[in-house]
Formats: sequence, structure tokens, C-alpha cells
Amino acid sequence: MRLTVPAEYQAWWSATEACSGQTGQLNRIEWYVVPDAHSFETPEGEKVGLWTHSNAGVRIIIAGDYADNELVVRHEMLHALLDREGHPEEFFQTRCQLTWDSWGTTH
Repeated sequence: MRLTVPAEYQAWWSATEACSGQTGQLNRIEWYVVPDAHSFETPEGEKVGLWTHSNAGVRIIIAGDYADNELVVRHEMLHALLDREGHPEEFFQTRCQLTWDSWGTTH
């Protein structure tokens, strides 16, 4: 289901740009939510959030239970800003602390 971007996402986007040193446009992302879901199946296994990039554009899908979770949303935003899969330690742990293990260290 298409998600209308909550106002707080703009602040989260700005914070993710700041910690990563990357810039981008939040409005270029198509947001989707899987209603009433704690997770959802993907070809890579069960996920709570997913960033995709194709000729069709940039999409982020969030499980409904995590649509208001700053860590999960910003984690996917960071993928969009970096325009890549994987979790380079420099960005996801050191700079932005956007992994389950690193989130509590500064938030």
C-alpha cells in the first residue's frame, strides 16, 4: 500500500544526510507500507524494511509495525542516499549508527 510520507520523515532524512555526508531528494522515493505486518517475505528472506532501485525508480517498503520506527526508516533512507545494497561499516555503524547493534550507542 502506498504510504503518504509522515512529516517526521523529513527530519529523519535531514539527520541521515548530515551523518552520512550525502545529499539527495526525499521526494524521489516512492514509499510503501505492508499494513499490519511485523515483517514481510523477500527473495533474500524476511525483512522489516527494504530499499530497491530500478528503472522504475527508488522504492522503500516498510512493515507496518515499523513505519514509525526511526532506526528502520533511516536505515532504508541511508541505502537510498548511498544508492547501494550492503551495509558499509563506515556509514551504517560508524557515522550513522543505523544497525540494531549500533543504534543504542547514541540514541
